[in-house]
Amino acid sequence: MRLIVPILAASLAALAIACRDGESGEPTPDGSPTAPAPTATTEPQPTPTPAPTATRIPLVTPTSEDEPVSDTESVNQYTRGYALLAQGEYDDAERQFQTVVQLEPGFAHGWDGIGQALMFQGQFEEAMYYFDKAIELRPTLATAYSHRALARVNTNDLDGALRDAKHAQRLDDEEIDSYIVIGRVLAQQGDPQTALENFNTAIELAPDDGGTYWWRGRFWRDVAQDFNLAIADFNKAIELDPAVASIYLDRAILRIQARIDVDVVRADLEEAISLSQDPRLPTIIARAEELLEIVDEIEDQFRSSI
Repeated sequence: MRLIVPILAASLAALAIACRDGESGEPTPDGSPTAPAPTATTEPQPTPTPAPTATRIPLVTPTSEDEPVSDTESVNQYTRGYALLAQGEYDDAERQFQTVVQLEPGFAHGWDGIGQALMFQGQFEEAMYYFDKAIELRPTLATAYSHRALARVNTNDLDGALRDAKHAQRLDDEEIDSYIVIGRVLAQQGDPQTALENFNTAIELAPDDGGTYWWRGRFWRDVAQDFNLAIADFNKAIELDPAVASIYLDRAILRIQARIDVDVVRADLEEAISLSQDPRLPTIIARAEELLEIVDEIEDQFRSSI
């Protein structure tokens, strides 16, 4: 089937460009690349896949030094909630965190957990209420500010996202999500050099977190347009987080755009669809199926011509 690669690449490239809709994002194997020289187009180009919302799922164990949590059951529910987030069971995680705040309404991390569960479901406006509540209860909770920054950037409130992310860093200079948000915002605002510095810092702080490489890969692809660095970061992200559907979709679109290994695009698209079944991710499924239809048409044309 390698004979169809050139025509497949040409046809899919047009579709990939046409269906782009929003954002920026991570390669040397050692994770410490130098900044790229500015390209002719320094304004970030929209990405073709839904933006990932959070880069990691931290588990914060409540203690007397953190916030008063007197009920053992609330601690168990809280731990369960984060386990469900890590498993992609976002509805169930939301219910678990709701139970936590019913048991301990003053526990800010519980409110932050509800916000994260909603954000993973794409409910960014709704998530904002819970991050606000967490910050009201505990104004020094850096994770709540960085999570609210993620929600703001996904509702296109870039100024608000930048304020929250910078405040999160003032509270905790190792708050990884804040660097991701600042990188995303600055890339969109035309400062690719500083954006890259923030993505690199996120990777230095969390070298085993696939999400950090994913975001830098999106930056390489959409802003710097360095496809070799982008494919390396997407490969690393998949190595670290092999069950994240959007990374496969992003890698497939990169391969189409850069005409790198176009003959294995189908495998990436099918994997993205498979991983998007539970929990169901309809936007990713629709985008991957759209691209697969084009692949099928090109292959049918090739078979009929021989």
